[in-house]
Amino acid sequence: MSIPEAVIQGAVARYHREYDRYLKLCARVAEICRLEIVEGNAIRAQVTSRAKSPKSLEGKLRRFSAGGKKEMPTIDSVFDQIRDLAAVRIATYEQKHESQVAEEVCKRFVGEGAQKPAKEVKDKHAENQEHFYRATHCEVFLTSGDLVGTYVNVAGVPCEIQVCSMMAHVWNEVEHDLGYKPLSGELSALEKQLLVALGHNSRSGDGMISQLLAATDQRQIAQTNAFSDVYDFVARVRQWYPGTEFARHAGPLFEQLVALRLVTLDSLQRIIQNPDLETTRTKLQALSTTLRTGSDNKFELDENSADLLLVVLLPHIAKYLVKANVTDLSGGAARIRWIAERFIEIEDARTRERQNAPAT
Repeated sequence: MSIPEAVIQGAVARYHREYDRYLKLCARVAEICRLEIVEGNAIRAQVTSRAKSPKSLEGKLRRFSAGGKKEMPTIDSVFDQIRDLAAVRIATYEQKHESQVAEEVCKRFVGEGAQKPAKEVKDKHAENQEHFYRATHCEVFLTSGDLVGTYVNVAGVPCEIQVCSMMAHVWNEVEHDLGYKPLSGELSALEKQLLVALGHNSRSGDGMISQLLAATDQRQIAQTNAFSDVYDFVARVRQWYPGTEFARHAGPLFEQLVALRLVTLDSLQRIIQNPDLETTRTKLQALSTTLRTGSDNKFELDENSADLLLVVLLPHIAKYLVKANVTDLSGGAARIRWIAERFIEIEDARTRERQNAPAT
C-alpha cells in the first residue's frame, strides 16, 4: 500500500488540529490579492479562497492509496506532497490579465526558502484539442513582513494561487466536477462532446468579454460627469497616456483623488494643464532618479503605470496626501504616502539650496 492506513488517519487528525491555520492563511492571502493586486491595479477579477476540508483530504489520500501512484510513508510526507490545503483563486474578467496577475503574485509573495514563487502555466488544449483546462498555478508563502501578530504561526505553510479567466474557470470547474470522480465511471461520448463544445464557447467567450469591456471603455471616455468607479477613471484618463498600462497602481491613486474631490477629467486637467506623455515621462524619470539616491528607498516609480499621473499631480497635492487621514497605510496607500513624503523632502531641500545660494 502506497499510503498506510495509520498515515491516512494520522494526517487527517493532524489536519483537524491545524485546520484553523490554513483557514487563516488562505483568507489573508486572498485579502492581499484582492486589495493590492486586483483593486490596486484596477483589474476586474473575483478573488475566492478555501481551505480543503479534513474530509476532502481524507478522500484524496484514499484515492492516492487506491491508485498506488504516490508514496507517502509518513505523516510529514503527506504535508510535504499535498501543497494545496490552502488555496486562493483569482478569476479575471479578461484573459489578457492572467499573466499580469500571475506576475504580480510572484512579486508580492515569496516562494519556499524566500525565493521567487514557483509558477506553472497550464494550457492542456495545446496538447489535447479536446481538453480546455487553462490556469496558472503559483505556490506562495507570506513574506517575513506579513508574519506578524496572529500570522506568526503560518510561517512555512504554503498556499496555492490559481489564476485563470472567469470563462476558463467555468470550464475547469465543470470538467473537474464531472471527470475527476473515478467512482462515477467513464464519461459518455455525449458528455465528452458537450464538454468540448463548452470549451470552445468558453474560449470565444473570453474574446467577447474583452470586446464588451472595450466598448464600455469607449462609452465612458465620452462622458464628462464624475468618475463612477476606478474602471471609469482608468478608461478616461488612459487616453492621455496611450500605450501604457495605466491601470497599474491606479486603485490607490483613485481613492486619494476621490478624497480630494478630483473626480472629473476637467478637474484633473485644470491642475496639470498639458498631459503630454513624453514630458510626463521625463518628469517621472527625473524624480525616480532622485528617489533612488535616498537611503530609505522603499518603492520605485513605474513609468508604465498610473504613476505618470501621480508625478504631475504631486506639486499640487503632495502635502494633502501626507496630511490625509488614512487609517490603512498598507499596500498601495503606503506607497503613495511614501512617494509624497519623499517628494516634499526633495522640494524642501531644493528650496533651501536656492535660498542659500550666493547672489550673482
